[in-house]
Amino acid sequence: MAQHKLTMPSDRIDVRQEIEEARLGGFHIRLGVMVSLILLFDGYDLYNSAYIVHYVAGPWGLSASSIGIMLSSGLAGFAVGSAVSGLLGDRFGRRRILLLGCWGSGLMSVVIALFANSLGSYIVLRVIMGLALGLLMPLAITYINEIAPARSSNVFTSLFFSLGWVSGSSSAGLIAAWLTPHYGWQSLYYVGGVALVFALMIQLWLPESPRFLASRGRWEEVKPLLYRLRPERAAIYAIGHFATGGAISHRSPLGLLLSRDYRLRTVSFWAAGALSLFSAYGLSGWLPTLMLKRGETLSSSFAYGSLFAGMAVAGGLISGFIADRVGDRRRVISASYLVGAVMVALLAWATDRTMTLLAIAGAGAFVVGSQIVLNNLVAATYPTEMRGTGVGVFLGLSRIGAMFGPAVAGILQQWFGGPGIMFAAIIAALMVTSMLVLTVGPSQPHIVATNAH
Repeated sequence: MAQHKLTMPSDRIDVRQEIEEARLGGFHIRLGVMVSLILLFDGYDLYNSAYIVHYVAGPWGLSASSIGIMLSSGLAGFAVGSAVSGLLGDRFGRRRILLLGCWGSGLMSVVIALFANSLGSYIVLRVIMGLALGLLMPLAITYINEIAPARSSNVFTSLFFSLGWVSGSSSAGLIAAWLTPHYGWQSLYYVGGVALVFALMIQLWLPESPRFLASRGRWEEVKPLLYRLRPERAAIYAIGHFATGGAISHRSPLGLLLSRDYRLRTVSFWAAGALSLFSAYGLSGWLPTLMLKRGETLSSSFAYGSLFAGMAVAGGLISGFIADRVGDRRRVISASYLVGAVMVALLAWATDRTMTLLAIAGAGAFVVGSQIVLNNLVAATYPTEMRGTGVGVFLGLSRIGAMFGPAVAGILQQWFGGPGIMFAAIIAALMVTSMLVLTVGPSQPHIVATNAH
């Protein structure tokens, strides 16, 4: 990498170090809650398709393969939106692109409720909505990692990611069971329109990421944020000079992703993310339908879907807590995916309700929950000037796996006449994911330098 070393003068205040050494405080919590609100509707909207299949399969004349395509349609737009979000966020700022995604996804949710009346129209509108949703998760993950104190980074990021995204994804099934029998499947998307209210809140109260501001030398905007993150050092900030020290690179973020220093871990992340989300979305997309075929009622089938999504909170926090103490997220994530594979195998063989509940809860905790900590590992690996791009491209390519998950699951079931082959494919994907995570080298400390003020 073309770079030269800078030595941090003794009278300079290193913004990165100030953020990492901060004690967890009220301002951290406030920012975490704001990010959770962004992720809540991201998770809610992405799982909605699974809960309308029962209502539209007959009227729209859907086969198993076309159901898979319908379930995957939003993920196609999401993949593109995720891939470009990081590039946009690294150039224009995290806050501006997050706002664009919030307003766009809330508006498109209402449009789908009003105008989707066939498979074709639904797919077109879901792809557009997916583009807006794709802007949210990469930059939300980037933002929350850029404000997290080092001593509790895994738990802090996992907690607020889970609080938002998992709450949204798990509530979708509960809302579907409550509203759709009485008000039709469109009611799910009218509820999604509440994202417009949250978009207004984000517009008013979410500041720009302090690390992004520091990377642009916008010190007058950094100061008030540091005052709130570390109020005990206000006197030092009032007279000090801010800087970021370390290595300066003039290469593009995309070029850096595949440079010698990052190439192996970048490619490993891409493959692991794609296989992880292939498994998570393949299973979650088909779970309500599979439970109906096993003789469950509509409401209990939707509840299983909510249990699967909701248990990711426990899995993410357990893995994050262990990772903060072990100090090596790779081993923790790898082991977590292996446990997830065991849970999927148990679900495939489950013959009673108790075993089914245990398997679904375990699969949610250790398939979706592992992905939460993997997202944080990716964000922690890359420096500020390429972090948004690194996370965005990772999630964009991962969504290709997510997009294929429900579609491939539907095709396999149609070809082989049952879900057994689908479970086998998911188990194999999780085992390969576990091995790929171990190929990622330990993260190295890095700081992006800009001119000090």
